[in-house]
Amino acid sequence: MSNNPNNTNSTATDRSIEFIADDVTSNRSNNVRRMLIKEYRKIGRGAFGTVVQAYMTPDKEHWYGPFAIKKVPAQTEYKSRELEILRITDHPNIVKLEYFFTHISTNDHKVYQHLAMECLPATLQIEISRYSHNELEMALKHIKLYSYQIARGMLYLHAFGICHRDIKPSNILVDPSTGILKICDFGSAKKLEHDQPSISYICSRFYRAPELILGCTQYSTQVDIWGLGCVIGEMLIGKAVFQGAEPLLQLREIAKLLGPPDKKFIFFSNPSYDGPLYSKPLFAGTSKERFEKCFSRAGPEGIELLMSVLVYEPYKRLTPRRILAHPFFDDLRKEQYFFPREHSQPVRLPDLFNFTSMEAQIIGELITSIKPNEEQ
Repeated sequence: MSNNPNNTNSTATDRSIEFIADDVTSNRSNNVRRMLIKEYRKIGRGAFGTVVQAYMTPDKEHWYGPFAIKKVPAQTEYKSRELEILRITDHPNIVKLEYFFTHISTNDHKVYQHLAMECLPATLQIEISRYSHNELEMALKHIKLYSYQIARGMLYLHAFGICHRDIKPSNILVDPSTGILKICDFGSAKKLEHDQPSISYICSRFYRAPELILGCTQYSTQVDIWGLGCVIGEMLIGKAVFQGAEPLLQLREIAKLLGPPDKKFIFFSNPSYDGPLYSKPLFAGTSKERFEKCFSRAGPEGIELLMSVLVYEPYKRLTPRRILAHPFFDDLRKEQYFFPREHSQPVRLPDLFNFTSMEAQIIGELITSIKPNEEQ
């Protein structure tokens, strides 16, 4: 609950908009009630809708928020899928849905589904840009902290068979002062069913797994792991690792780092693929040397992790539990503090090892490698 939102600073371009919604449903209690919604700032625009910052009140005295409210056209498959997924997920590294309701827009008189989610101060994209704009490097401890939490969020999602399908820095919320991270924007997410095809033209190009570029329609949650590798790489070098000007050139950018894709991999991804194969090496030396040159400051463990995640064959990419157990994250197990950007005093890390019984079950015997000794 918050103070009255009338104190919020709004600019001329962000005039506050108020309206009444009759069917505001609490995701926690399922109670439905009428509320006044006060939108005061646009914070994003995606493929499926816009995101605004807003407060809500049932009585003009008790204000709830701020929330990030995502608006998407109602009665679409994507809308119901996103709402379905957000209604069942409950995890420290997944954005929480607090309320949802429908409302007719005064602009186009269409019905929009509104998803009111918890709000964090920044996205990982904003953080990365802030560093690169100032010609600074993100501290390795911060990179480890953020990467670990993305992998933990994936461990949870993938246990349900949920594939996010659009992992990228702008879909990851962070609070730089506490180090807390949450995966957001489930507009492309889908529960993958065995032997059921899914569209391959998914995921933003720079983060699209090679099997998707080739047109694979029987893919697994491992496409998210590729996205995680791209995000880790981007935090390290301050820009997207693979920047193809168009989808097939994206494969060329990947081949520059990984070497040529294997013909078997291409065939199993899509037997009818007839695009460029990039079968000749585009660089001298080994791919390990390329990784070492590109991500030198990651250290041997970081390079080894990236080489185990940015792999053509999806089944060879590390799973989330193996990523969590990787030596790259030993720092987080040994030292419970970090220095947020522009802070002179250390801050305690968020709770990274408070696994539920469900998480512990998925992790299995690797729990001893993941948890700090005193927590086992």
